[in-house]
Amino acid sequence: MKRLSAIFLVVIMFFSLVSPNVSNAADDITGHYFERDMRVLIEKDILGGYGPGEFLPDRHVTRAEFATFVVRALDLNTITTAEVSIAQVSEATQFTDVAPTDWYYSAVIAASNNNLVGGYSDGSFKPNKYISRQEMAAMIMRAMTAKGVLSEKEPLEFMDTDQINPIFIDSISRLLYLDVMAGKKDSAGNVSFAPKSNTTRGETAAVINRMLKIVYPPQNLEYKVAAISKGMDPIIVREFDSFDAAKEKARDDQVVLHGNNIVWIPNGIAVSNKYTVVYTDTSFKANHTYVTSGVEMKYFDAGDNWVKVKVADVTGFVKPETVNLTPLNLVEDRSYYQAVGGNLIHQIYNPITKERASYTYGKAPSFMKAGEKYYSWDGDEFYLSTGAYAGKAFQYFNRMPLYTKSSYTGEQLDAFLKQARPDSLLIGTGSAFKKAEEQYGTNALYFLAHAILESNWGTSRIAKDKNNLFGIGAVDSDPYGSAWTYDSYEQGILDAASKFIVPGYFNEKDWRFEGEHLGNKGSGMNVRYASDAYWGQKISGLMYQMDQYISKQYGIPGEMNKYNIAETITTSVNVRNMPTVSGSSVLYQIPDEGVTLAVKKEFSDSGMWYQIEPKNVMGKNYPQAFAYSHGYPAYGTSLELMPLAK
Repeated sequence: MKRLSAIFLVVIMFFSLVSPNVSNAADDITGHYFERDMRVLIEKDILGGYGPGEFLPDRHVTRAEFATFVVRALDLNTITTAEVSIAQVSEATQFTDVAPTDWYYSAVIAASNNNLVGGYSDGSFKPNKYISRQEMAAMIMRAMTAKGVLSEKEPLEFMDTDQINPIFIDSISRLLYLDVMAGKKDSAGNVSFAPKSNTTRGETAAVINRMLKIVYPPQNLEYKVAAISKGMDPIIVREFDSFDAAKEKARDDQVVLHGNNIVWIPNGIAVSNKYTVVYTDTSFKANHTYVTSGVEMKYFDAGDNWVKVKVADVTGFVKPETVNLTPLNLVEDRSYYQAVGGNLIHQIYNPITKERASYTYGKAPSFMKAGEKYYSWDGDEFYLSTGAYAGKAFQYFNRMPLYTKSSYTGEQLDAFLKQARPDSLLIGTGSAFKKAEEQYGTNALYFLAHAILESNWGTSRIAKDKNNLFGIGAVDSDPYGSAWTYDSYEQGILDAASKFIVPGYFNEKDWRFEGEHLGNKGSGMNVRYASDAYWGQKISGLMYQMDQYISKQYGIPGEMNKYNIAETITTSVNVRNMPTVSGSSVLYQIPDEGVTLAVKKEFSDSGMWYQIEPKNVMGKNYPQAFAYSHGYPAYGTSLELMPLAK
């Protein structure tokens, strides 16, 4: 269905509002065919000039320039802080001919991270190559798809249709339908697309401006209640002046559209389409956590300026422009878990790129059957495809307190590295990770797994050139240049533990503290450390694989399920030097819910007490520690044992 004529009226009115004024007469776009489009982009700081009054509307545009325009237009630059795990992401999207010193570096990386651009088979990006109209069409369509824009296809009836590369036909036909691109008519009335022609700054401005009007439609555009079926055009049922009025009248499986975007659904899923912050409420002043693009979230409801979602154990609110809403009847595929050979495998689906990836999370829970698909928002509670509840089980290494010591030696850690990646530069670092464990309290098994994930087994440029396995100091705007440099791997490992991990993520008084376990977006390091929603689960999986290999190779007991794991279910839980209530017995206090403890023994005296592994970090040396759990009416309940996968 073509957009209604009312939309074109709005476009005409919009053009009338951006007519050049007298002060524009001295520049080189006054009177140009694309003047209005260029002025809109200049006003939005998307398009810059070359000097006073010099914008060069007929100059050809390079691939790097075009990527920069799109990133600016869609505000795709992500968080710029060293408090987010960005080393792995930035390295994975590196091109051989795009260097951190290039002016377009951050824009190209942002465009690549958001799957708007791709490279060539030789690993290059060719940033200075002029972009053709068909390449421009592909990038624009990827951007609009990522933003959840619905579109049908327009048949290609150009004189030069046969000259269009087949890989670009889908994008071009959809952009024709959306009126974002069009053909070129010559004096004889013949229409061609000119797919291989280089695009100009003026043409680029027009295409991006049209894209923006669809992605971010004018606020006075009517809301529509529509019925949507897979493979069919939306059937508009009624139109309304406001979001609330449209939402109130939607029935059954009907959705609310604003322009070409779905802004409310009765049920379905939400998917992040950029770096997305999950806030505590609709004022958007305080946040719970954040995720990168392409992450599935449980959808609850939406208002005109908010969407209520759930990420792992956290329920919060996101801004509507950061997520795509998909009603259940249009969901094509989902992420799921499977039991394979006794292991729990997480099959991740990215609804935006439609790509799959997988990793080993840990031990498959006993209630899982091989070949069955299990769905979970948090990796702990699982459901069948029918919606029936399957069971709940936590992965030990994901919830294990990371200050507990590993019994494995540095040589045994190196043995795992040698068999897993014989050419890894990390081989030989086992003793350094054990030293960090002894001196600062970071479990060596965890810390090595963390380094493997962050440095891609030591192959990242930051790891190889700067001996920096954790991306310490790196920011998105210049990850390589800003990352700290160390004289050796050992120095970098010890520095990361003493200056970053322990004082930040193991410290109850630090804003980053959410529990000294890996966790997910609900609790643990993953809440604040990484925008990857599965960062903690991936490290847990590496720990599980190391544990399996070392215990079997050396014929020694494995460390999985070495302790029972208890979780605080209330705030201000005291850890004491004896299993009794006494003011002088308090060693330290756990301020938050959701913090895990390693349980060694149980004591039933005036309620249930647990002897726990003491938190000996940064020189602390508590010989023993206890925490009250439950059973004594005057004390209430403080802890709850977590069911572990076995």
